[in-house]
Amino acid sequence: MTKSIDISIDGVEVTLKAIKLFDMDTKAKLIDVVKASAVKLQQNAKAKAPVAKTTITKGKGKREDLKKSIRPKYFDGGLSATVVPRKPKGSHRHLVEYGTVSRRTKKGANRGVMPKMPFMAPAERQEDASYNAKVKEVVDRDKTV
Repeated sequence: MTKSIDISIDGVEVTLKAIKLFDMDTKAKLIDVVKASAVKLQQNAKAKAPVAKTTITKGKGKREDLKKSIRPKYFDGGLSATVVPRKPKGSHRHLVEYGTVSRRTKKGANRGVMPKMPFMAPAERQEDASYNAKVKEVVDRDKTV
């Protein structure tokens, strides 16, 4: 013989609504953390970005193009971001960050060696611990619903 048990829970709608509000609150706080960290990373990277000592005579670029091109781009409704030098002014960012070996054009003209001058990686390392601590503070907390 099978026995059945009926369980009724009072306040299901209220509880589910509170859970949704909790998730929205957490999401909003995480978006604030991501935006604040992205802006801080942008400031640090701009401060560390190298600037040419002389005016550029060849090409269209200006002395502070790389520094000016560093800006955040947000994804996933603001829950994630990338902060890098953006094109077209920052299209040479990888050459500056990682350096180059001796280079020659197809016609054989020497373009020399560019020493690496990291500016994004140190800025990212500087902001990393602070960002992780802020995210942990938002996510690792107990809240009664």
